[in-house]
Formats: sequence, structure tokens, C-alpha cells
Amino acid sequence: MCPAVSERQLKLGVFAKNATADRMGAAELDGKEIPAGSFVDLTEGQEIVFEDGSRYTVRIDEGNGTGQSSTSPTRRFMVDREARGAGPLAVSGFQDLKSHSVWYNYGHKALSLGALYIINKGLAVACKRAGITFPSPLIGMFIIISTLLALDRCSEDGADRLLTFFNPALNWIQRWLPLFYVPTLVVLPQALEGIAGADLGKIVAIVALGMPASLIFTAQVAVAIRKLVETKLEDTPTPKKLPPFKRFHYSLWGLILGGSFLATAVAPGRWAAQLQTPFMLAATVMGYLVGTAIPSAISTVLHPLVTCALVANAGAFAFSAVSGLSFDSIAKAYLSKAKGGSMGAGDLLMSFLGVVILSFGFRIYGQRRLMKRHAPEIFGATTLSAAFSLFSTAFAARAMGLAPELARALVPRSVTVALALPIAAQLHAPASITAAGVCLTGLLGANFVQALLDLFRFRDPIARGLATAGSAHGLGTAALARNEPEALPFCALAYSLIGIISTLLVSIPPVAAALLKITAA
Repeated sequence: MCPAVSERQLKLGVFAKNATADRMGAAELDGKEIPAGSFVDLTEGQEIVFEDGSRYTVRIDEGNGTGQSSTSPTRRFMVDREARGAGPLAVSGFQDLKSHSVWYNYGHKALSLGALYIINKGLAVACKRAGITFPSPLIGMFIIISTLLALDRCSEDGADRLLTFFNPALNWIQRWLPLFYVPTLVVLPQALEGIAGADLGKIVAIVALGMPASLIFTAQVAVAIRKLVETKLEDTPTPKKLPPFKRFHYSLWGLILGGSFLATAVAPGRWAAQLQTPFMLAATVMGYLVGTAIPSAISTVLHPLVTCALVANAGAFAFSAVSGLSFDSIAKAYLSKAKGGSMGAGDLLMSFLGVVILSFGFRIYGQRRLMKRHAPEIFGATTLSAAFSLFSTAFAARAMGLAPELARALVPRSVTVALALPIAAQLHAPASITAAGVCLTGLLGANFVQALLDLFRFRDPIARGLATAGSAHGLGTAALARNEPEALPFCALAYSLIGIISTLLVSIPPVAAALLKITAA
């Protein structure tokens, strides 16, 4: 017989300790998938089935402790992310009994995403006026974590309500996250112009040797700490894979791409300047959609981000042919960094990188139980991994005689792009080379981390997860998660923490001075 669940249990997610719903995860209701962030009507006697096989029937209980059902036969609940003290939520309480329209859900998503975007921009302006050089998105991330922890302590459901409001934005960020890193790959050919072939060879060598070195070092540290603390690994929920993009996405962006191209071809003098940005934005998004849809046998060789960059460049060539604009001018406008006073398509996409960092605050809060249980392994391995990667890269660049500017650009190669670029700015390094080094590191990791970990006989899921994220950030994490879901929670934490700790280290003047001295000619 399926265990009954009270309304309060549903609200707090007490029964969902081993459920697998996450921001983009899903539960099932009567055999139908209900994705995170959606609303469902649960009626007395209905059955909820989670991915781990747990089955629960709904019993409406007003929380009076009697176990008696209320007279109202239906309650509205929301698939959510975080349970108070119970790990990832499957279903949390929601008061509204009326169905929300598609437009309401889109409005909710736009409002929550817009709020994060405004917070990010507002913090950037405030920090600039105050003369604060520390990355403003990280300040915002710490504020978010502190706010959620305070609400969790002071209010029964305050943190849950805040998470419920921002969940649509967090879902959207997670789904489109790789797209925000692509613009630097799109303009990589222009960024590499003027760099000698010998220096290009040194860059590739540093990345090719540095990724395995960081991987093995982090795994060794994690294993050593694991032996000291002897904390047993608990079963952790496995986030559900992101659903594929729908026909709607292809139709919408295909329409924008084709419409802007045809309008420019018919009247280039009138429309070329106005439609250049929407065309390149659509070309980039379509490249990402195509890249995520190609079979895994191909994507292991031709990564979706590479496909995306190739499609965007092909689009730029095509637009150049019909508009009369040069390819170089299109590339410069694509990622202008506001030098011309207006944002290009690449500038628009990369403006969300600060929002990505803010989202780390929600992710870290959501994994607080896991962090507390495995704090020595997680913080010990990520801190030492961050320091090792920064300084080993600097020393390797010096040993190979790489130009100082290029050497500084490679220092944050093991950090996710969203935080590698602020580190590059602190070290006065070219952002385009930094982004290229980060992406190359991730691509190598996506293809080789599992084989290397197997070769060196690292079997522990915690060590494998921390080492993968510590050496190949998000791209390596995604590759490992396909075959080793038990390591994913540790990958997700390390992916965020490596970048945060690296940024904090470089923000310490003696550390930054040491890195600059090592990479100097």
C-alpha cells in the first residue's frame, strides 16, 4: 500500500528525500511527466511516482495532527527545487487553485529573469561608483546565499517562496547556459590574429598538459581527504536530464533567422544595419539548437559549442554576401564590448554571465546539506585545486617562454567562463584568449576525463566528480554526468566553487602580484 502524505509533508517535501526532481528535473503524476516549475492539481487518492520508483498517494491534511482529510478535494502544488532540511524537493505547497495560463508562466519567467538581470546590472553600477574592483556578481551571489539562509532560519517557508519565484529563471539559465559562453568562440579567429604560430603551439601544449595535471592532482587530494575523514557516501538524488528543445524553439529562431536574411537580401541598403544583430543572434541560437540535437556519436567529436560557433560564422559569411558588409565588420559588431555604443548579438548573450554567477547562489544553497556532510573533501579539494591550477599554469607558461599577456590569459583556464573573464580583467589579460583557453580546456576534459580517471584507477564518485569539475568545469561535468550520475552533485558544487575560490584568491593582492610576477617576461 502506498504511504499517505499530508499537505504539510507535501509542502515541506519531507517525503521527497530521495526524489529526483531538480530545477529541470521532473516527477510523474498518473504516469505523466510534470517538469520542475509547473503547476499540478493533486486530488485526494491520486498517486505521485518519482524517478527512483517511490510512489505516494495524496491525502489532504490541514496539519492538525489528526490525519483527517479536509473537505476540499483538490489542492494546487508546484514542482519545486529545495525542501527544508530534506534535500531536493519534488512537490511543494501552493495556495492558488486556479490554473495558470501559458502567458502567466511566461510572464513569471520573464519577471524572475528580469529581476536577476536588473540586480546584476545594479550591483555593477554600485560597485563601479564605490570603486570596488571585486566582481560584483560574486557579491550578489553571496547576498543571495545569505538571504536564503536567513529566511530559512527565520521563516518556515520564506526561502521556499523566494526559490519558487526565481525557479523559472533558474530553469531557463540552466537550459541555455552554454550559449552564453559561445560568443568568444565565434570571434576566436579574429582574436588569434597576430599571434605567432609558436605561441599558438605553446598555448595548446599548456592546456593539453594542464588539464590532466589538474585532474590527477584534484583526484589525489580528494582521495587523501576521503581516507582521513572516512565520511560515507549517501545516496543523492540524480537530476533528470534536460529535455530536448521543442519544435517551437526551432520555428521561432528559424523564422527570425530567415526573415532577417531575406529582408536584408531584398533591400540591403535599408535593412543591413538594423537586422545585423537579430540575424547573428538567431544564427548563434540556431547553431546551439543544432549542436544539441546532433547524435552523441558525432557530438563526442564535434562538441555542440563548436557546432554553434561554426554555424554562427557561416551565418556571418552569408550575411556578408547579401548585405555588402565585410565579414570582419560583422564579427567586430557581434562582440563589440560596447565600443561602438551599442550591443551586438554576442554582447547581449555574454551580458547574462553575471546572472549565471548569481544563479550559483541558489545552487549552493540547494546543496547545503551535501556541502555540510562532505565539507572537508569539497572545500579542501576545490581550494587546493584552484591554487594548483592558477600557479601551475603560470609556471608552465613561464617555462615555455609564452608572452606575458598570453600567459596571464591562460591562468584561469580551469575556471568557468563566467568567472574566468573577471579574473582575466584583474590580471589585465585579453578576454578573448582567456575564453578560448577555458573552452579548449573544457573540450579536452569532455573527451578524456573519464578515460584518464579510469587509467589512474580513481573509483570514488566524490573524487571523480570533484576532479572533473576542478579540471574541466562545466563541459567536463556534462560529459561525466552522462555515464556517472552519482558523481554529478559533487561536479555541480565544484564547478561553482572552483571559480569562486579562484576569484577570491586572485582578489588577494599578494596572490595577484605573485601570478603577475611569474608570468612576466
